[in-house]
Amino acid sequence: MKILVIEDNKDILEVLNIILTDDGYEVISCDDGTSIDNLKNINPGLILMDELLPSVKGSELCLRVKNDDELKHIPVILISAAQSIESIAGKCGADAYVAKPFDIELLSNLVKSLIG
Repeated sequence: MKILVIEDNKDILEVLNIILTDDGYEVISCDDGTSIDNLKNINPGLILMDELLPSVKGSELCLRVKNDDELKHIPVILISAAQSIESIAGKCGADAYVAKPFDIELLSNLVKSLIG
């Protein structure tokens, strides 16, 4: 199962990559939102993305995914240190959210529950 991770912080991206790879997933990493344009080719089983990206908000990318009939079935987890991440995730239709700093086991279990 492929997971697309969009995170601009290289250290967090590396940690997420290690966690998800150890859990048996194929991880495709991206440090900006440009991979969303190639989503149909990537065909991920889940998208894990930061809310605060350099050029675009993760919630804006989430809305694009959730408003596309061919993509809206893909679970999206927003990850952020923003105080209002729960509200942001609700407004953009994200399937879940994780606040930074995050608990590794919580994140791992959340991914498993969404992918099934």
